[in-house]
Amino acid sequence: MLDSLLITARIQLHASIVSKKKSLQTLSCLFAENDNNLNQDLVFDAFTSREKLGSTALENGIAIPHCRFSGCTQAQSAILTLDNGIDFDARDGKPVDLLWALIVPEESTDEHLAILGLMAKILSQESLCQKIRQATDANSLKNMLTQLNLD
Repeated sequence: MLDSLLITARIQLHASIVSKKKSLQTLSCLFAENDNNLNQDLVFDAFTSREKLGSTALENGIAIPHCRFSGCTQAQSAILTLDNGIDFDARDGKPVDLLWALIVPEESTDEHLAILGLMAKILSQESLCQKIRQATDANSLKNMLTQLNLD
């Protein structure tokens, strides 16, 4: 499933970003640059609207920004790691330095929940989070994630 969700061009590693807003803008750009059906500003607005319902930050420096989006034709994800953590309104108060974003078509409720569950399962494993944080090559990171045995 991850192989169809994640492409190397939507992975940005060790970015110097200083705010939640800028991180969401960067993720929106990663989606829009790689899908002609997506408008960066509209994706950003969708992420921002979702964040107003409650932070998508988990704990331990991790956030999973996600939304259903009418311009999206298939589920897509993007990964952004940061050199320094940012305030993302996490429950544990820790700064976020690992963001794994997801957008799905507006009507994809079940798929949305299934993918979020898979992402949360991966991100609940501290050793995998460390590998993602330490990655220096987007292609190697994508390959590592798509080869995981998650059964």
